[in-house]
Amino acid sequence: MKRFVTLMAAVAALHGAVSAQEATLPTPDAKAIGMGGVAMTSVSSSHAIYNNAASAVFSLSPAQISSSYYGQGSFDYYAVSGSYRFDNTNLIQAGWRQYLRGGGNTDMAVDLGYARRLDEHWALGVVARYLHLSRPDISADALAADLSAAYQLPLENIGSYSTLRAGAKLANLGAYLQQTDYNLPMDLTAGVALDTFLSDAHEITVGADLGYYFYPKDVRGYQMSLGVEYNLMQLVQFRGGYHYGEQRYYYPSYWSAGVGVRILHIRLDFAYLFAKKDTLLHNTYSLSFGFDF
Repeated sequence: MKRFVTLMAAVAALHGAVSAQEATLPTPDAKAIGMGGVAMTSVSSSHAIYNNAASAVFSLSPAQISSSYYGQGSFDYYAVSGSYRFDNTNLIQAGWRQYLRGGGNTDMAVDLGYARRLDEHWALGVVARYLHLSRPDISADALAADLSAAYQLPLENIGSYSTLRAGAKLANLGAYLQQTDYNLPMDLTAGVALDTFLSDAHEITVGADLGYYFYPKDVRGYQMSLGVEYNLMQLVQFRGGYHYGEQRYYYPSYWSAGVGVRILHIRLDFAYLFAKKDTLLHNTYSLSFGFDF
């Protein structure tokens, strides 16, 4: 069997022999990974373009640049992205990703995104993607797009300075440009999160995502992420979460833990996945670094 992981919200590859099947990995963003893969509602994440592009327009930072390393012993995966907000309404994003594995397996993707704030509560986003897939026996190119929406609502009667966030994304709508046995795995994910301050120095965020991969049929199944973050004085963050994957081979279940540091305009996040030894994500970790301007 020839098994591979195609680069989309995040991508990796496995190699074998006759037919093609797809599998997917979490976003490379260490903040989202540390919360079990909760990615639809994070405003201050390193890579909104790979999570929910629409959510970036709600960020307080006019511009942002981030890089991540995501990997384990058998593969290396790099990601770089940035965003710039022209005003309170319009924001552009760009990103580059590359996956490296032995045996001539290399994936590369370039993403361009745009987000628009419709009013104080709603925002929409679109991301266009070029993907280059390289294998020892094949080289293929693909075009795809993500459509996303984000919502936020301040809550006056729950906690202190609480905010309800929601988001959704229809991902990887597209196809390869030439005839190939490979397909782009497409999915729909929605999520909700609550931010609340326990006091001026202590903030708690809890969130959940639910997703379904609907194409191709070999990888159809549900995923669910549950995560929590404790933010101390907006300086240090501690995170934990659980991710459930219906199909163990393509998107296995795992526990996660992470930590983050914010110093002035500098962000540093780390996450580690606790997955079973016989799964793709065993001993996987992510490190994200970025600047907010």
